[in-house]
Amino acid sequence: MQLKQAKIYGFGKWVDQTINFSDDPFLCIYGENESGKSTLQQFILFMLFGLPPKKRSFYRPKQSGKLGGRLTIIEGTGTEFTIERLDEVNNGAAACYTPDGKLHSEEWLQERLQGMTHSTYQSIFSFSALDLANIKDMKEEELSEVVLGIGLTGSKRIQTIEKSLDSKIADLFKPTGKKPEINVQLDELEQLSTSLNKYKETAFTYRDKKNELHNLTETIRRRLIDLKQTRQVLFNNEKTQQALPVIKAYKRDHRLLADYPRHISFPENGLARLEQLQKEMLPLESELAVLKDNQDKYKDKQKSVRAQLCSEGVYDQAQQLINGKNNYTETENELLRLQESIKKIELELDNEIARLDIGLTREQLTTLVLPFHTEKTWQELKDSRHQLNLEKEKLRQEQSQLTRNRDYLLEERSKLNADKLEDADIKELSRRLDVYMRHEYQEQARKETVGQLTKWKKVNDQKEKNARLWLFGSIVAAVLVALLAMVLNQPLAYGISVLVFAVGFMQWAAGRRSSRELGDILQDKEVSSGEVTAEERLEAEELLERNRETEKELAGIREQLRTNDIQELQLEEKENALEQKDLRLQEQIDLQYDRFPFLKHVDLSYWTELLHTLKQLVSMESKRKQLIEQYTVLSGKKDNFREELELFYKQIGWKVTDKSIDDLFKAVDNLITDYNAQLKNIDYYKELLESNEDSIRTVTKKMKVYQSEINNLLSYAGVGSAEEFLAQGKQLAEKQEIEARIAQQMEQLATILPEWNIDQVMKQAVPSGSELEVQHKEYSEKIVQLERELEEMRQQRADLKAELSALESSESYSETVHRFSMEQDRLQQLAKRWSIYKSARDMLAETKRNYRDKYLESVVERTEAYFENLTGGRYQRVFAPEDNKSFQVESDEGVRYRAQELSQGTVEQLYVALRLGISEVMSEKHRLPFIIDDAFVHFDTVRTSRAVKMLKETSRSQQVILFTCKRDIADYAGDKNVITLMNSVRINQP
Repeated sequence: MQLKQAKIYGFGKWVDQTINFSDDPFLCIYGENESGKSTLQQFILFMLFGLPPKKRSFYRPKQSGKLGGRLTIIEGTGTEFTIERLDEVNNGAAACYTPDGKLHSEEWLQERLQGMTHSTYQSIFSFSALDLANIKDMKEEELSEVVLGIGLTGSKRIQTIEKSLDSKIADLFKPTGKKPEINVQLDELEQLSTSLNKYKETAFTYRDKKNELHNLTETIRRRLIDLKQTRQVLFNNEKTQQALPVIKAYKRDHRLLADYPRHISFPENGLARLEQLQKEMLPLESELAVLKDNQDKYKDKQKSVRAQLCSEGVYDQAQQLINGKNNYTETENELLRLQESIKKIELELDNEIARLDIGLTREQLTTLVLPFHTEKTWQELKDSRHQLNLEKEKLRQEQSQLTRNRDYLLEERSKLNADKLEDADIKELSRRLDVYMRHEYQEQARKETVGQLTKWKKVNDQKEKNARLWLFGSIVAAVLVALLAMVLNQPLAYGISVLVFAVGFMQWAAGRRSSRELGDILQDKEVSSGEVTAEERLEAEELLERNRETEKELAGIREQLRTNDIQELQLEEKENALEQKDLRLQEQIDLQYDRFPFLKHVDLSYWTELLHTLKQLVSMESKRKQLIEQYTVLSGKKDNFREELELFYKQIGWKVTDKSIDDLFKAVDNLITDYNAQLKNIDYYKELLESNEDSIRTVTKKMKVYQSEINNLLSYAGVGSAEEFLAQGKQLAEKQEIEARIAQQMEQLATILPEWNIDQVMKQAVPSGSELEVQHKEYSEKIVQLERELEEMRQQRADLKAELSALESSESYSETVHRFSMEQDRLQQLAKRWSIYKSARDMLAETKRNYRDKYLESVVERTEAYFENLTGGRYQRVFAPEDNKSFQVESDEGVRYRAQELSQGTVEQLYVALRLGISEVMSEKHRLPFIIDDAFVHFDTVRTSRAVKMLKETSRSQQVILFTCKRDIADYAGDKNVITLMNSVRINQP
């Protein structure tokens, strides 16, 4: 089976695209990342096997509403059919079209694929670079699973069945499990058996157990009362322990509070307010000192700058010169540009004149005049000459063709005259045809007569048969009538008997006579065969027909020869007319030579191109003259400006000698810059002085406000200095802190101790922690002891109640026996199910082993051949994993290596060989295309070349499609075997 064409309506990034696969069974599809290779693979699988709705929605194109396409396939027998799938039609089911126009369903396609599924195809006929990493550590069991899983339809059915059986077996029984059904059933039977034994061993009397139960219940009640009281005492002890640190702190703080005055006069937040005012006063004092110091500095600097200023007249004159600097610079740049332009134009003129090489000089360009109609005149001359040459060439070709035609016709006429039949031969052949036709007519008449006579013969036979029946019937009837007459003794009956016989005899005689007459008619007379056979007739017809064709051809040739003569006369007239046109054209060309002598060096076909060049040269010469005039004017302006600049230098007493124009401008520019900078400094210091005076006034006002606030705070506290104010504020804060702690301690005690016990505890002496700890330990041990005794008593009471209940329930023993029997039956059923599953699991394992033994050897043998080919004979043997060991290979030197000891590239070669071997062994029934996705990305050039060559050999029996993003792999595949996918999803077919 081979893919021929894919037409994609919409699938992922592919929209309205057609891919024609190569006729060669080996095909390489090359494309860089994001070029659509993986999507194209998925499209092929979608067309062959379909996709569920969720996966189809993943490939729905963004730029089209359609999802689907068509895939044309050629089977091994040469039969071609097309698969069409559309997402919105029949839920993505396939519609298959055959050449006879019939439409087939998805079931028909599956029959053609012989049960192949999506997972089977990917397991057998597809692999990629992601699969290469598994072979290094593959063990015997893993290889067997690969071969088995791929061989048995390639799906995971066997593994699924195995897991299902293992799961069912584990759900029924595990040697050390508790949840499986058989394990649970065994535990249940064991408990029932224990209960039965307990019922049998019970020997206590019902009354003794009742008394014992009553006494035990009373003892438990008393123990519960003791336990409750002890717990209350322990609770009080724990509360006292918890409150002990708070009680001690409370009494200590009461003693400290008694040392402070009852009332302390102090403003609210006085300390914080005083500290804040002092913090705000400090930077103001520093700022005031700095401002006064800056005032003196600014005045001194302002005086120093004023002393360095030049006069305003010098400044104005310098400013005028600097304003003209840009004009001077522009003039100088323009001069340089003009100079370069002039040189460039002169160089271009010289180069172009030298390139033309037609005897033209630059001086001649100044006098060269090219009227506006020159181009039209030259073009008309060029076209006329070109047209004249074409007509001459056409005339020569026509003359040559006529000559060849005439020679050919004369030769053909000679051949046909030689092939004509003589008149005697024609008459003889016509006579043979007449004789044969007369014989054919007679034979046809004879056949028609024979057919008619055959019908008459059948009628004659029937008449003879009827006559014999009449004779036989009359004899029988006459005999019967005679016997009847004899028996009845009736003489008249003998006459009837004779009459009956006479009638029958007459009928027989009439039939015989008619038969003889018809026999004479049926005698077939032979028709003479004549003296002409069918072969002679065919030969005569063929010769006569051929002679008629020859006559027709000769007549046609004579007509063509007459036409040829007429055409030759017409061509001679054309030739004369062309010679006249040539003379007139040459006169016009000579006239142009007189006006422009240099044209004698140029072919007429290049005159129009030369005209454009000459116009450019004339224009360039004119432009050169204009540029020279501009250069002269600007040079005078430049010299005048320098003279003005040197005069300014002499006026202010500066030296001018040996200085460039840039240096002169720079000095003047520095003078202006210094003058402006000094003016700015004077204004700057003036602004600083004014700002500094404003700042001094502002700072002084702020300091007065803060000092007034500080005096108010000292007055409220009744102190005369800030130190006394701070001491009084500290005393108030300590007193408030102690009062807050006392309030907090009272709240803590209220949450720990009951209200009735707080006053009592505060009045009594404070107990020590060790005393409370000893009491707590005693109470705790007592509680533990009481709880242990209660637990034992409750257990005893529960046992007694259970025993009494068992004794009171008369049906418990019989119910337990019945239940034990039922659970035994259920255990047997579970054991039977377990044995069935276990047998099925063992049979499946045996089937896998048999299948592995059947195919594994063939797989390894094919893998060995492919691996030797890929490695260039370096490795000649491959040994499958066994005894929990990985793959081993043997080199041409007889040395064995484990897969882990091979290089990454060699390991990947081994995997490729294994997959090809599995595909070859498993694909004897299915011949679907083999798809490989970038499995050679880590191969070097030699390995890649071998791999591609081997795939080409494999493709002789099975189509191979190689997807790759490596250019070198595509190069090894060859141009005719490569389809290139572009990033914009375009296809370049070779």
